[in-house]
Amino acid sequence: MTHPLNILLVSRRKEVLDHLEQILHAADLAPARQLNDNGHVNPLHGVDPLPELVVLHLSRLWREELEAIAALPAGHRPALIVIGPAADMNVMRLAMQAGARDLLPDALVKSDLLPAIQRMQEERRRPTTTGAGRISVFMNAKGGCGATMLACNVAHVLAARSKQRTALLDLDLQFGAAPLYLDLYPKRGIEQALDNLAGLDELALEGYFAKHASGLNVLSHATDEPLAASNISPAAVNQLLNVALRGHEHVVVDTPRSVGAVTTAVMQRAHQIVLVLQQSVTAVRDATRLVQWLRSEVGVAKDQLCVVINRFEKSATVAVDDIQKALSCGKPALVPNDFGTVSECINSGTALLDYAGNASITRAVMALETRLGGTSAQARSSVIARTFSSLLPGRTR
Repeated sequence: MTHPLNILLVSRRKEVLDHLEQILHAADLAPARQLNDNGHVNPLHGVDPLPELVVLHLSRLWREELEAIAALPAGHRPALIVIGPAADMNVMRLAMQAGARDLLPDALVKSDLLPAIQRMQEERRRPTTTGAGRISVFMNAKGGCGATMLACNVAHVLAARSKQRTALLDLDLQFGAAPLYLDLYPKRGIEQALDNLAGLDELALEGYFAKHASGLNVLSHATDEPLAASNISPAAVNQLLNVALRGHEHVVVDTPRSVGAVTTAVMQRAHQIVLVLQQSVTAVRDATRLVQWLRSEVGVAKDQLCVVINRFEKSATVAVDDIQKALSCGKPALVPNDFGTVSECINSGTALLDYAGNASITRAVMALETRLGGTSAQARSSVIARTFSSLLPGRTR
């Protein structure tokens, strides 16, 4: 049985500690508390041993408080939830450097704090990873083929059904929309993470993710202003991937349809590259060019490439055999055409698994997820097999 989370509440104001303690007691949590009135700016001065989670209410000395925690070695920082002026970009930046998982507004209510603590508890229950996570990269062969929709839904299934600790990175810095597919509206993201790359570790990176209820972590460009691709380097993206892999079993990357240094760096790290196209001559032509580039310039092996035909129609003029022959690839994954369901999911920000778990398109996404290292389709098949087995003569449950 998992022991209760060891929580320490820290503030320079007694009434704040009383309020926080009341919220947590009502949720059957028993935090310790520390009133910082000893003249030290370090919120953790004299705290030994360190707790698993610190809930820190910032004072007027917020800069010194956060700098003191950021100065601790990454492996010796407790998980951190910060309460303070959440709209202040300077506070946000320092909180992230200190490894804060969440920055909550000063006018705190329990609907803010308790979900943040619940996420900490869920993370602690998951098995720790060893840095040997997988990278799956999604790219459209032609614009609008549905790579982002598939990347989001495969990542969601990995987290929700296969229970893998999963991160989704949206590297389309001009027009990326992955968070909207999951009804997420991040206030910070890739640009802020790269700004603080020197001090970035897996603990600090948590603060830049938008967090889905399934446990999926989503990292994307967080503002409406496009970020020039030249603003990021292959070395920076590689370091970002290294940190993400230390904290996740699977990293799903949605890449823009472009050929460049950053894209090449990501492709060279991928275990599987998912090339998404539709049954049209122009999509197959562009896919052929991309496959040639991946093989000749990136060095992608044949078994690393997973071709997906999205919006598949059996009666389409361009047949599956034609595509397989043109691309010299293995058997493509087929995702059926279900425009109505997909449109409803995108417009509502709901994952396919949550909206239409038994739909044929959802089953196709689960099969693709399993092909990339998940277990959702295998688990489903096992349940069906056991059910039919129990109905056969001479078989018992």
